[in-house]
Amino acid sequence: MRQVNLNLKGKMMHNLNLTNQNPRWSASRFGSFTSCKTKYFLNYIASMVVEGRASELAVKGIAFHEIAEFMDSSKSLASLTEHAKKLLVDLDFDQEKYPVIKSIPRFYMWWQEYIVPLEKKGFKVHKEHWENSSLDDAPVVGAVDLLLINEVTKEAYIIDYKTSAHPRIAGYENQLLLYAYMIKNKLNTTFDKIKTYLFFPLANLKEEDISNEESIRTNMLKTYKELKFTENQVLDVVDNFVQIIRKSNSEKWAEFDLDKNASMGFYCSFCDFLGHPKYCPATYANGFKFPRKAKVLTKEEQRQKKKTES
Repeated sequence: MRQVNLNLKGKMMHNLNLTNQNPRWSASRFGSFTSCKTKYFLNYIASMVVEGRASELAVKGIAFHEIAEFMDSSKSLASLTEHAKKLLVDLDFDQEKYPVIKSIPRFYMWWQEYIVPLEKKGFKVHKEHWENSSLDDAPVVGAVDLLLINEVTKEAYIIDYKTSAHPRIAGYENQLLLYAYMIKNKLNTTFDKIKTYLFFPLANLKEEDISNEESIRTNMLKTYKELKFTENQVLDVVDNFVQIIRKSNSEKWAEFDLDKNASMGFYCSFCDFLGHPKYCPATYANGFKFPRKAKVLTKEEQRQKKKTES
């Protein structure tokens, strides 16, 4: 069992078991490797987690996804709204800044106009679908928010919900193309029968008059984006992911330097290690602060803690 002490600016870190890592790859793991290797190392190589820290952005996203998971074609707008209100009571985020409840009429209209017709054509709806595959003999998993499959025609619609304030497809292409690759192989079909979309139910909500059906429809159309792609584009993304797997496997992680490999950028706002003086000195040096109530643990420490508490 290989262990290493990380030494950063004279401060000793955890004893880390670098063989006890999650072997599964995902779109978020690939993205982490390319955006910030320090985060990648902490999450996937050292298997570390942060307890007691949940950003409003994360909570807002979880809230909408739970509402979306409840939705199906038998639900009315009233029942969906009531479910959302009950769910949001117990969640801690600024609901004026992130008005999830205001997105419900748009989401409901979108479902009626796009999902119901596909069901009538023979497509089966899979919510929060987990797909398993492999690349270069490494296991790969994908969590598709909404997957519609027609087993007869071997067609599929891959739809991912994003709760950002602006409906931009840039930055999400690789995730969708990985899903397209996995579902294409699952169905043993061709890429021209796979369609990929992003839906942004919370984008431009301030401009929307939820009492006006036309206002809802206009914004719904603006925030439902199709990513059109070619087979070569998918294969290029897959090849790039294979190279990342190989680079990770060949990296000398026992000699990894947290400070030198940290990257400041957009993805920092979604990182639980943001502002930690030991684990992310780059952001700490730039004025970000790690919450005192939060704690960094290895996944093994977390498991032992939960075992003790139970």
